[in-house]
Amino acid sequence: MGIYGESKIGLVRKVNEDSFYISQEQDVFVVADGMGGYVGGEIASSTAVEAIAYYFQNYTHVSPVQLEKAVQYANSCILSKAMIEPSLKGMGTTVSLLTIADHKANWAHVGDSRIYVLRNNQLTQITVDHSIVEVLLDEGKITKEEAEHHPKKNILTRAVGVDRNLKVDTGSFDIFPGDRILLCTDGLNSFVSKDDLQKALQEYSRKERDIINDLFERVYVNGANDNVTAILVTI
Repeated sequence: MGIYGESKIGLVRKVNEDSFYISQEQDVFVVADGMGGYVGGEIASSTAVEAIAYYFQNYTHVSPVQLEKAVQYANSCILSKAMIEPSLKGMGTTVSLLTIADHKANWAHVGDSRIYVLRNNQLTQITVDHSIVEVLLDEGKITKEEAEHHPKKNILTRAVGVDRNLKVDTGSFDIFPGDRILLCTDGLNSFVSKDDLQKALQEYSRKERDIINDLFERVYVNGANDNVTAILVTI
């Protein structure tokens, strides 16, 4: 199995509010994109990945139910920090979490970071964005083309660390040799089209590190006004 993850600050932000985590056993993967001001976003995303890493030191990750509990635990940890330090109130983060066990990938998701799977040279988005734009798309009020440049593109309808009553999307799918799984924050998919992501991931002769580095270069060429984080796994 080939794995590579990286996070960069972008060209505009002074602080990287993204975080990511790959377990030592290389079977737990998390990306998180924080929000909530100059410091709050960074604290929220790092708290989330640290909480999830800690959770799986004590519990199994072989079912979506356990992944949901891990995200709920992260939610509680962020809320507790905000309670202790009122200036952090309102901070939150996206979380896209994936684990691999017994030839199956389990996932949990909140926010607008994404999980994609490339299989038979076709790239499929597994997660659904929890954003105002996604709601408008579902209701048929805007087109996909309009969504790309909508002024409310980055407004979330759901985030970890904002509300005690957090709804977490979960699921699982079988994995097969040759599958490529990409977890990324919106700093990647907002600047690189799905078609270009698919073409990049189809290059099986290239290492995961080289593919991620090339994708990040495209982000920088296109402006990189957000942090960018990605993990690429080849089964």
